[in-house]
Amino acid sequence: CTKDNTPLLHSSTTIIKRTAISITMSGSYSVKEEAFKLLPQLKEELEEAADGVSDEYLLKFLCWKQDAQRAAGRFHSFQKWRNENPWSNTDMQLSKDPLLKKHVSSNVVVAPESIVSKSGCSVIVGRLSNNDMSDGRTPEQVCRMILYTIDRLLERPSTRENGVIIFHDLKGVSKNNVHPGVGKLLLGAIIGHLPIKIKGIYLLNAPFFFKGIFTVLTSVLFPKKMKQRVHYVDSIEDIYEVVDKELLLKEHGGELEFDADTWVEEQINREKNGDLESIFITS
Repeated sequence: CTKDNTPLLHSSTTIIKRTAISITMSGSYSVKEEAFKLLPQLKEELEEAADGVSDEYLLKFLCWKQDAQRAAGRFHSFQKWRNENPWSNTDMQLSKDPLLKKHVSSNVVVAPESIVSKSGCSVIVGRLSNNDMSDGRTPEQVCRMILYTIDRLLERPSTRENGVIIFHDLKGVSKNNVHPGVGKLLLGAIIGHLPIKIKGIYLLNAPFFFKGIFTVLTSVLFPKKMKQRVHYVDSIEDIYEVVDKELLLKEHGGELEFDADTWVEEQINREKNGDLESIFITS
């Protein structure tokens, strides 16, 4: 993602400007407009695999890549991955899975809609120190928590237009917060399967042991282009070059107070009302 260093007066101005960027970066939702044009071609590529699948679902693959053949390939790849990983299919809804609700509420990963990068990307914020593997949670359950949050990101115009920035604060992380199986499962889901454009990964305060684990995983699972988008940073000031300071959570020097419990209840209401556009529900 490119940087936008235009001085801003205050947070409300920043939010308005970044929202405008997410809408106009490629020209009035041009990505989705182009995706709509390619939808008939994608259905031809998918043939019977597109039967019963909503247009909104298919458009996520065309927003990822405005190429019907490549979008079809990613669609098939994602469905194959889901079949091989049944844990990703079972009740991926907060209203139906109490453990998923508990884990999503634990602030391990959050994605406030008001946090966008200077180039208009959606931002997912991680705090791995909140992930307590000693409570008996499994790698699959941790991945479900993260994938649920990513699923909500994929609904946003800023994501389909400009992609996603991952900012993970690893301050205070210990080995009780980490399980090698989580990284393997999660990266295996994202790379080559999910229709998501990752524009950058910023890892703040990464301990030595985490760097070792992550380097091994990325060397195997990441393509060359993605490896170049991984950045280990030692100062929060480096994050301010990517995201305006005032948009960030208070703990990172910003002005945002984010209540995960409130966000979870909002998503539960959306689930009950049938308002979610989930990548994990094909109908």
